[in-house]
Amino acid sequence: MSHVYMRFITVVGLLAIAVSPALAAESPSETQLERLMETASQTPDRPDHDYATNSLQALLRQSQELKLSKEQTDKIKTITEQYERTRHDREMAYKRSEMDALKLIHDNRSSLFAIETAVQKADQEHSRLRMAGIKALREARDVLRPEQYSQWRQGHAAQQIAQGAPRQERGEQYDSESGDAGRIAPH
Repeated sequence: MSHVYMRFITVVGLLAIAVSPALAAESPSETQLERLMETASQTPDRPDHDYATNSLQALLRQSQELKLSKEQTDKIKTITEQYERTRHDREMAYKRSEMDALKLIHDNRSSLFAIETAVQKADQEHSRLRMAGIKALREARDVLRPEQYSQWRQGHAAQQIAQGAPRQERGEQYDSESGDAGRIAPH
């Protein structure tokens, strides 16, 4: 299912939860909203966003095998560092917009239009995060000679296939320490 469809289902479900207390009782208390926000902010990130980081780090680990020059390695390190800073900023913007949407969903006075706008903003922030990773991967690819890229791509794909299904598809918790990319493509 598409990400937008899944988000829509999630928002509808949360909206149903938010509306049902409104019909039966009064609005959630400020304490309940704070607890909801705290719980949502502590939810572990999906590993989607780690694909670019894992791929760039794998490229650097394989620098000798791929016979990268010092100049190529330095450029890829710079791209990786720049992406990590951008990723951090984009993740924070995404989480803030998700929190704003959740707050509106649980506020009985919020209009559906305001909720829809907040959900769309969260989707836009998530798209910006994904595009930052795709841009970094393209920049790193452009540093490589065609034969280096081909060799890295074959090795990287073989490693991911050897790992089997991503952890979340096997019902396992994502472990960022394991180096499991979690996805075979950047989105």
